[in-house]
Amino acid sequence: MTGDSLAITDRIKAPNPVRVLIGVLIPIIILALPPNLDPDRHFYLYYIRLVWIGLSIAACLFILINALRKEGQLQWGTDSLIIRKKRISAQGIKAIYIDGPIVGILPAGKWIAPVNLCFRFTEDTVAVRKRLMYWAEENEIRIKYKRFVRWL
Repeated sequence: MTGDSLAITDRIKAPNPVRVLIGVLIPIIILALPPNLDPDRHFYLYYIRLVWIGLSIAACLFILINALRKEGQLQWGTDSLIIRKKRISAQGIKAIYIDGPIVGILPAGKWIAPVNLCFRFTEDTVAVRKRLMYWAEENEIRIKYKRFVRWL
């Protein structure tokens, strides 16, 4: 790629949250189904259950807010990417994961892809994926086609 590649931008959006929401909602449903625990008899279980339900509801809200975030931009550089106004150098990328329509960029030294580096392309996905593969090959970054761990 040449220096003109900074002018190339693609539209990106947050991944579809359906799978993650189902995974978070199932524990809420399971915990809400049993009869009410008496806080006098089961003190710890009662409060652990309340805390777990509260955390699960907070996670659902976070997932929904992330899903409703407006479209961002991915700008292509010769040795870096600018994702939602944040520059990531090619040396700082450990791997690029592709799970169906979802792309996740794993920074060097991390085990989990951050939320802001997980996205899906909104238009002309075939051409953009070819550009991504070409860019990764030029910068010697591994592309892995499998599910990956990401934050909510």
